[in-house]
Amino acid sequence: MTGFRLAAGGAQELFGVNADIVTFGKVIGGGLPVGAFAARAEIMDYLAPIGPVYQAGTLSGNPLAMAAGLAMLKELNKNKEVFNSINKKTEYLHKGLNEVLTSANVKFTINRIGSMISVHFSEKPVTDFASAAEANNENFKIFFHGLLKEGIYIAPSAFETWFICDALSYEDLDATIAACGKVAKTLK
Repeated sequence: MTGFRLAAGGAQELFGVNADIVTFGKVIGGGLPVGAFAARAEIMDYLAPIGPVYQAGTLSGNPLAMAAGLAMLKELNKNKEVFNSINKKTEYLHKGLNEVLTSANVKFTINRIGSMISVHFSEKPVTDFASAAEANNENFKIFFHGLLKEGIYIAPSAFETWFICDALSYEDLDATIAACGKVAKTLK
């Protein structure tokens, strides 16, 4: 999920990791279905035609996905400021959510890294599936459906993150925060 979302070099760049193998999903297809992996030459040389491991897929090298992915990667390379922009927008959303949920006396925790954010209705930190499952996920259902009625569509599961994009304006974020504040008043 962190492909090129957190930085030009993904989570590896952000955390200073030099991975043996990396995988990429639809980000390299501009949102279209595709996947890829990459590694150092000594690992990749195990693949045919040099090595004994055959790898193929129905969508391998799909021209539409590759063109869309190349366009997206060129844009990210040309506009590196986009990472700072979406991070600031996510921070703005985080602050607003914190304010409206706190003022509604709702028990919650917010996880955020870069432009990924998630709201959990729990007093405890949410660090894995088990701690997410312990949260008040009935409140999440009310929250999700309440926001939907307000015209705000978030990920429909308490176990998913929200991915903020640069197309969102601060007016969009203000509308989201206001809707969250309205819905928060209905939570248990």
